[in-house]
Amino acid sequence: MSSMFPFEAEARAAIGDDLYRYLLGRAVDGGAEDANEAALRRFCLLPRLMADVQSVDLGSRILGLDVAAPIIVGAFAGDRLFHPDGLIAVARACHRLRLPLVVSEETVTPLADVVVCHDQVLLQLRAAGPVERVLALVKQAGDAGARGIVLTVLAPTHPIQGLRPGGFDVGQALRDKIWTTIGSDRPGPEPLPAFPNWTSVEVAEVAAHVRERGLSLVLKGILRPGDVAPCEKAGANAVMVSNIGLRQSSRWLPAPFALPGVRAAASPETAVLVDGGIRHGSDILVAHLLGAHAAVVSRPVLSALAGGGENGVESYLQGLIDATRAMTMWMGAGRIEDLAEDQLVMADGRTVVRGHYNG
Repeated sequence: MSSMFPFEAEARAAIGDDLYRYLLGRAVDGGAEDANEAALRRFCLLPRLMADVQSVDLGSRILGLDVAAPIIVGAFAGDRLFHPDGLIAVARACHRLRLPLVVSEETVTPLADVVVCHDQVLLQLRAAGPVERVLALVKQAGDAGARGIVLTVLAPTHPIQGLRPGGFDVGQALRDKIWTTIGSDRPGPEPLPAFPNWTSVEVAEVAAHVRERGLSLVLKGILRPGDVAPCEKAGANAVMVSNIGLRQSSRWLPAPFALPGVRAAASPETAVLVDGGIRHGSDILVAHLLGAHAAVVSRPVLSALAGGGENGVESYLQGLIDATRAMTMWMGAGRIEDLAEDQLVMADGRTVVRGHYNG
């Protein structure tokens, strides 16, 4: 089962096969292949020749943050299960490379400790349980110096034992170690209802609280273009096209296929992020041409952390930035925003139009 992840052998040796299967996160109704990765590979890039590009500037502004490249390091649960330094190692690498970091409420390292290491941190919360729980965590994020909130609205909990990603219960592993998490004052993640019944009312209440704190709000788990307008009405600054890594079900639409429609439905003021299948610099360019302002990368970073620690994370992320820069230059653009829409085609040569594709 190939994962295309860095430091795979070292990570498997360090954390064991069971936890590595959780890292891979294959749904029980899917196969060995990651459908998000496979979807990205259906798109090809057309270079523009003789463009006289002397240098490439990948710098971007995302959610009010000046970043080195349109890349965001995504959230993952149980950080210290994968490496003793946990998120501290990732935060230090992200700080040196000037890339934003999303921190899950299901991680062990205190948020304040992460923010001390990096000033571009967003806290990811689950839209589940009492609204007051989430409001308290938003306050905690603001007090700690976080810059934004990512609110997961699609399948924010893992309700059924047999459907857990890779068959591994990361919550139980944390409870066994008596480790508390950011979102709970008891060992393990906070227990939440199996199927939350949050509506736009609860989301809007959270959004208002986020605005009062001067934070940005990203709603994560958007696949249907018709859901963009309610997200914007509720007060989101950004939407994240994500099927939550296809961890619960492989039958949700791959994020790359959902991205053009979501971008077409979003207003110019709404940032569109994509999460799922990003592995290489060429994926960053494809994501941009499909409509993403920035791409989120998670599992390869986690594999690099488990197998290589802080140096492994920095090595992988620096390589991702370098590959993105090289691909942008080869595509004949000085900035990623200068890429032309006709430089993206399907693998069989069919054209792609932002807003839809003929898949």
